Amino acid sequence: MSKSTKNEVKKIWPENCPWPEVVKPGEGEFWEPEDADALPMDDVLEELLEIRDYMDALVEEGRLLEDYTLNPDYEAEEDMDPGEEEDEDDTSFVPEKGIDYWDDGFDIDGWTEDLTMHINLLKLPLPSPVAEIRQIIGYEFINENLLRQAFTRRAFALEYGIGDCEKLEFLGDSVLNQVVTQEVIRQLTDVDVTRTEEPFYSRHGEGELSRIREHFTCGEYLSDRARKLGLDQYILYGTGEHPSDSAAEDMMEALIGAVVIDSDWDWKTLEEVIDRLLCIQLMHPDRILKTTYYELMNAWHQKHFGQMPEYEVDRHVSVNQRRTDYDYHCSLRFQAPENDTGVWIMQRVEADAETRSGARELAARLAYAFLVDHGLWIRLSDAGIEPRLEDAINQLQELYQKKYIDQPVYEFEEFGQDEWSCTCICGGVDGLGRAGGKTKAKKKAAFMTLVRLMKSAGICRDEWEREMWRMFSEE
Repeated sequence: MSKSTKNEVKKIWPENCPWPEVVKPGEGEFWEPEDADALPMDDVLEELLEIRDYMDALVEEGRLLEDYTLNPDYEAEEDMDPGEEEDEDDTSFVPEKGIDYWDDGFDIDGWTEDLTMHINLLKLPLPSPVAEIRQIIGYEFINENLLRQAFTRRAFALEYGIGDCEKLEFLGDSVLNQVVTQEVIRQLTDVDVTRTEEPFYSRHGEGELSRIREHFTCGEYLSDRARKLGLDQYILYGTGEHPSDSAAEDMMEALIGAVVIDSDWDWKTLEEVIDRLLCIQLMHPDRILKTTYYELMNAWHQKHFGQMPEYEVDRHVSVNQRRTDYDYHCSLRFQAPENDTGVWIMQRVEADAETRSGARELAARLAYAFLVDHGLWIRLSDAGIEPRLEDAINQLQELYQKKYIDQPVYEFEEFGQDEWSCTCICGGVDGLGRAGGKTKAKKKAAFMTLVRLMKSAGICRDEWEREMWRMFSEE
């Protein structure tokens, strides 16, 4: 028995499939020649239409009759030499275009058959999700089979004898990284020839630029964008497969790869499509660089207990009349330091969110809040520090030098003439200060951070907290 080939359909096409069944060339024709002018064209389709336009022009000038045969009465006086007599039988005429369709006249039937065949090789029969996807990504495919392939999982492809998305995924991943890198560089760097010491510069270091790029190319962001755009609903899964973040990520990369091939590496088109898919806006890059509670909790737990906390994430499916919602539940098990406050060493929190990463982040935030509320996040009892507004900046620096806390980081924003806002971030704790001067705003931010650090260590006094809120409410 011969082995099955990829083009042999192994199963009956599934019912209610978002994509129409793949047909062999010449079967299931839907598009007609009159549709051609409204469709995006490849080289073959463009050449076929040029042949028809050329032949129609010959009819208008009288070289051909309405049925595209030679006009025996045609006189091409401009082509005759002086004194030359007209040839009564002008059968020597050879067209400049469409010679393959010429035999003493234009073979309009053969041309129509080839045109119809070619259109239907490129276009999927209706109904199909092509129009909806075109609206989302802002690009109209010439070869819609490429678009379908980008949404086809390997398991589905093996079952139904068609191509899968994996090669397109490889291509799309490479192009995605290049376009995102280009956009990060465009928005976050500058070139200034007057800076002879550093003509190409950025306030962000190499590591920060890499983290920003990773934010837009990581699997969680891609799968989240796929859901928000509604593209995940068109993925073709094999029997026994279930919708997954990994599949949505693969589809997004394969979709970019399909645009690469269909547009013949048109970089302007690729940049526009990727921008629509990813929404690369870097107005506030510091928000991307800000440490998440997930990262914060993991680093804290690793430092204190030599291991990561345990995250267990499951997906819950709820179905209503219009759509299927996929929500995620995270169960986080973590340890608390030994203490005399009655808090158990082994702890657990639960959290629900719309995405896998969101559920993990919320669980880590709840765990962090639990440790802070019980004074177990940081040990400052023997530091000998009493927060004072005027000395807060130096007090934080002293705690850092004595290795009690991480190095405090200050971020400033100017609101008006000498009106400043300052945020101080230190070990997952932050404070905000606003004042009519940069230094005073920094002191307020440092003081709030210091008081909150003391609270997270379980040694905060009421008067410190009252002073913090009094300071915060000042105009």
